[in-house]
Amino acid sequence: MSTAGVIVVSAVLITAVVVSVFRSSEMLAALLDLLCTESTCPAVGLAFSGWAIVGGPFLLAGLIILISTPSATARYAMLACAGLGVVGFTMVWAGFDKLHGSYPDFVPLHVGAVAAILALVVGGTISGDPAHHSWERPRYSSSARLPTAAMPLLAVGACELLALAAVLLWVTAFR
Repeated sequence: MSTAGVIVVSAVLITAVVVSVFRSSEMLAALLDLLCTESTCPAVGLAFSGWAIVGGPFLLAGLIILISTPSATARYAMLACAGLGVVGFTMVWAGFDKLHGSYPDFVPLHVGAVAAILALVVGGTISGDPAHHSWERPRYSSSARLPTAAMPLLAVGACELLALAAVLLWVTAFR
């Protein structure tokens, strides 16, 4: 990436996070208005939404590296996915205190978001570093395995899917 590209992407991501901090209660209230009635909030919908807000973009980033060719567009798309995950996490956690008590129990939303963050940490930890320390995927023949550069995002994506399954199992079995 060029220096200008890094500066622009960084400025956009920082701006998105700052806006999500200040507008988190409105964004979270809009989501809860979609999911909740005046008396109840469906636990399965909240848990899935909490995971989708944070984990969905990271799963999408893993899919982008699987299906795209190495290009600047793919890199920016993966950065946008990571930015969406960070904004989603910021929205869920910054809006919690402001909305506490306004809605029925919306703890499953936070459980889903925490599961997505833990899956990100575990997936990043178990995958190790890319072999060539570059954003570019090495060229390989169609008969070769996936390149090791894809493994961190693929491990995160697999862990995100496992986290989603665990959260939905928790909600249906224990909630």
